[in-house]
Amino acid sequence: MQISRQFASRKSGYLAAFFLQCRAVNVQDRASFGLAIFIVCIVCSVCAGQASAAVSPPSEQQIAQPVSQLSVQVTAQNVAQHIAQARATHLAAKPTWASLLHVADGKANIKTPDFLLSLPDFSLDNELAATIQFLYSGKDEPKNTTNRDASAAPVCRFPARYLWLKSELNLPPLPIDGCADLSEFKQRAPADRIAIVFASENLAQPSSMMGHILLKLSGDNPLGKPVEHAISFITDAGGMNLPKLFFDSMVVGKKGFFTLSPYDEKLNLYLREEQRSIWEYELTLDSVQRALIQAHLIELKQTDLTYFFQNYNCATVIDFIIAIGASQQLPVDALWLTPKDVIKRAQTLKLIGASRVIAPNRWLIRAINEQINRTDRETVKQAVDEGKAIAADAQNSTEDLLKRQLALAYQAYRIETKQVSGPDAQEYKNQLAKTVGAKYKNQQLEASAFKNPLSTPQDSQLEFGFVRREQARFVRLSFTPATHHIEDDNRHYFSENELLLFDLSVLKNIASRQFFVDRFTVYAAKSLIPYDNMSGGLSGAIRMGFEPQFDAQLRMQKATYLSGALGRTLRYGGDIDVYALLGLGVSVRGGKPNLYGQPEIGLIVREIFDMKSSLSAVLTANAFGDKAKYQQYRFVQSKYFQNRNFSFHITAKSAAQKTHRINSFEASLKYLF
Repeated sequence: MQISRQFASRKSGYLAAFFLQCRAVNVQDRASFGLAIFIVCIVCSVCAGQASAAVSPPSEQQIAQPVSQLSVQVTAQNVAQHIAQARATHLAAKPTWASLLHVADGKANIKTPDFLLSLPDFSLDNELAATIQFLYSGKDEPKNTTNRDASAAPVCRFPARYLWLKSELNLPPLPIDGCADLSEFKQRAPADRIAIVFASENLAQPSSMMGHILLKLSGDNPLGKPVEHAISFITDAGGMNLPKLFFDSMVVGKKGFFTLSPYDEKLNLYLREEQRSIWEYELTLDSVQRALIQAHLIELKQTDLTYFFQNYNCATVIDFIIAIGASQQLPVDALWLTPKDVIKRAQTLKLIGASRVIAPNRWLIRAINEQINRTDRETVKQAVDEGKAIAADAQNSTEDLLKRQLALAYQAYRIETKQVSGPDAQEYKNQLAKTVGAKYKNQQLEASAFKNPLSTPQDSQLEFGFVRREQARFVRLSFTPATHHIEDDNRHYFSENELLLFDLSVLKNIASRQFFVDRFTVYAAKSLIPYDNMSGGLSGAIRMGFEPQFDAQLRMQKATYLSGALGRTLRYGGDIDVYALLGLGVSVRGGKPNLYGQPEIGLIVREIFDMKSSLSAVLTANAFGDKAKYQQYRFVQSKYFQNRNFSFHITAKSAAQKTHRINSFEASLKYLF
């Protein structure tokens, strides 16, 4: 797998006018570090759902077959016979039909009459019968025709359903070649190849750590020009009213939008502006399966879609779409389906062929810096800052290549971040690239599978542990729907990080009936980005939720809180991180808010035998407005098992002030799913 430094796609020249109902949305992908990022994460990064998979596609000859523009006359008796045949063969029970309807476990995710013809009496069988009836008689016409030409033939409303049903039932041909939207789509966004694209976590934005997933369609247009397009499913994430956002995105639902754009625009956004790595996974689909996906996209384009944070979002929709090309059905084991889950499911279904990573210059700088010594790093930086040539190293061609690639990545990053500009800066970059290409034309940097999204642990976890706190003993049960803690295995991320959504921990006193919530974290993000003198790196954290806090006598008092921190992380030898954060928070107890300070220092060591140690010290001052101070020390020793579904943790904590100290010890087992 090779690191591609150049944009591989070619701009099509076509705008996204094909998706006429799509309008600009207020998605703040580059919002400032804080609550605004939380909103974007909630509605755009975290994804969930369940899709059925398997396909029984029509033949290539059937799809390619020209069809007359004349309407096909089919009698009511013929329609009834086809419906009876479908029921006799239990066609509605096939996973492909459920995927085309975006149905999981019998539950429809799209509940609008312009998509489900059998409402209000929906079932997979009723919908199949209603579809055949509609295709060949025009009865039960969808009431919402705002997204399409009302005079279009019924087959133009559901071309994918028609293609699949025709192959299964040998239905009479319909004039699908006269569907203007489908024909225009095939010309503007040909699908000779289809890939799923994962935009990795943003190094500067903890709340973007779950990434984003989209489809990439590639092929030659009618003029023979190679074009590439990106198709995304998003929603409007505007506004700062968090309670309303939660209610709308999880209960009421928000309007969903499909966007079609030249792929270069997405690359420019993610690679240059946000410095996020792009992973492309080409799907091993034949022309029949690709044609079905294209036709299905037209069906979705004509549908009013509702975006739900927890069960119908970017990952869910993409998963339903690629399920058309699968050969078996997969259940969703986790509570939510995330972008990385979609990639892993596609791999399990053997749909992934070739893959590649396109790395941003900031990531290249960090990756190469870990492979060369400090002296060489300083030499390269000084040469680039002064615009000088990189001295050749005749003794070690690998070292020489790394230094030249580092110089090229550093200069490109300086241009992208506007540290330098003008023709001289660009010319110097071109000279560096020309030297690398001429001297090392047969050598390229290899991207390590170490950071491959396919290798990351699962995003949901259940933890069971025994706790001893002073003289009391407890059983702890913790549940994290998404995604991971700082003590978890983060080796496949670009930095040590933490991202929690609705993390809940409860304690049960073994000796009594006492049962209470130990913590409830609505949202927490922590990103410990190692600093380097070429690309910088700011570490930070934000946290909001409910958790008992200590008062002046180290008595636990219930409080809700919101806190944030900024700082710096230094990495030594590739396996040791030292960090310092300066934090501030607001706690609310008894309806009274209070401002408190919370600086933190810590050490993380990634060890042999799949282990990690983390040590932190936190000073909390004025937690309840009493000007009291106390220190909290926390040590965690983690062991990760080879199957990656389990990990074992030993935790020691101590809270202390001048006259009081509370110690606790815990041993726990985590199950990741």
